[in-house]
Amino acid sequence: MGFKILMYIGIMAVGVLFARSGKIHKKIFEEMEKIQLVCLLFLLFVMGCSVGANKEVMRSFPSLGLKSVAVSVFTISFSILFVFVFNRLFQLGKSER
Repeated sequence: MGFKILMYIGIMAVGVLFARSGKIHKKIFEEMEKIQLVCLLFLLFVMGCSVGANKEVMRSFPSLGLKSVAVSVFTISFSILFVFVFNRLFQLGKSER
């Protein structure tokens, strides 16, 4: 598990180095939001396939209960809320400069 985390951090660091070095074409930066969205949607699809293929998870799905659904909904809702708030704060700071 520790190796995977280091690998994720390493991959992200390589991306930062590439971006800072100017080796990524400007056109790609302009399309970065779309690229991220497509990658995120693909990741969610693959995760859904993984959950759907696991018979044990699917069997226990009904017994997960209302509490787990509530925790998930609140986690997702507050994550979206915090991203929205912080995005607004940082955008306001940029427009005032």
